[in-house]
Amino acid sequence: MASLSGEHGERSIFSQYTHIRKTPWVIAIMGQCNGVPMRQACLSDFVVQVKGSTLSVSGSRALKRSIASIDSDEDMGGWKIHAELTGMSDQVAEDEEDCFRIIKEFLDYMPSNNKELPPVRPVPDCSGENMDHVLDILPEKRNRAYNMYKIIKLIVDGGKIFDLKPFFGKTVITCLARIDGRVVGFIANQPIVNVGAMNTDALEKMTSFMCLCDSFNIPLIFLHDIPGFWVGKEAELKKVGAKVTNALEALAQVTVPKISIIIRKSYGQAMLNMCGPSAGPDFIVAWPTGEVGFLDPDIAADVTYGALPEEERKSLTEKMVRDAEPYPLAQEYYIQDIIDPRETRDYIIQVLNIIRNSENGGMGKHLLANWPTKF
Repeated sequence: MASLSGEHGERSIFSQYTHIRKTPWVIAIMGQCNGVPMRQACLSDFVVQVKGSTLSVSGSRALKRSIASIDSDEDMGGWKIHAELTGMSDQVAEDEEDCFRIIKEFLDYMPSNNKELPPVRPVPDCSGENMDHVLDILPEKRNRAYNMYKIIKLIVDGGKIFDLKPFFGKTVITCLARIDGRVVGFIANQPIVNVGAMNTDALEKMTSFMCLCDSFNIPLIFLHDIPGFWVGKEAELKKVGAKVTNALEALAQVTVPKISIIIRKSYGQAMLNMCGPSAGPDFIVAWPTGEVGFLDPDIAADVTYGALPEEERKSLTEKMVRDAEPYPLAQEYYIQDIIDPRETRDYIIQVLNIIRNSENGGMGKHLLANWPTKF
């Protein structure tokens, strides 16, 4: 009772559970962890789990006696459970030495507190020299998949990223990196997984990442290639509507600079959740390959023209694709420019310079500092 009654004589547990992010909070799961470590992990900004360790509310021995459970600690809280299924672990370490290396690397992207900007580091000589190859990565056919990681690594300093939750919600990428020495956070759709359509796990993942970046003054870069959300009965049972709304509500309260780049598809409500036109981007541009609209033309054509002869249907579908091009958006200034994909890194550097010279220098108001990061 003494320990549960609060710290330093306080008669409330809420001093421990009212977590308003002011300094980065990291937890390492290194052995069998039950009870309090689970709650601490839920409060932390970054969780790294060593392979072979376990994390759960209660241990297998207690559960065997209390509810006759036959599940092992590994079944309930091994690294694969939390890296792939729950999203509790942000990264996985091979051993304790690797664990401390990961923690040091994470902290190198973080300011020491929320009143500082993240540390600036020297720019590696090779940075950006392969931007011309971006055209080799993006397929000519609009429905052909590609790996968004390859595009991000061309853009960032030294091709180096720090991935968070890489095995969870894999339809979206959330990673830290540097551009021109300055820390940025990427939220990018991943077309090689479910064509980039975000599921409930991905929505939780991006919401958690927005909380982290907004709390520690890290500008966000959104790379769009999303046809919509992953929907259906299973998604409804996982409260996809609530997850979409939570993510959009969090986005509305992000106060660090937001940079949106429409690479290819950006449709419907998903366009808004990815900080598209009218969803509050501070800077927004498109590649010539960008597509924006209410619904992916292929799906819209099935709904609208499904009963027509194939030749006529194909012609009307092609017109829908043309109508989704970014040029009318630029004409009406819903987007600020259409850029050459090879100039993406240079564009972001220019934007970061504008941010650095602005009145607040890129400091956020930290409105998401007390949002939970586990859902």
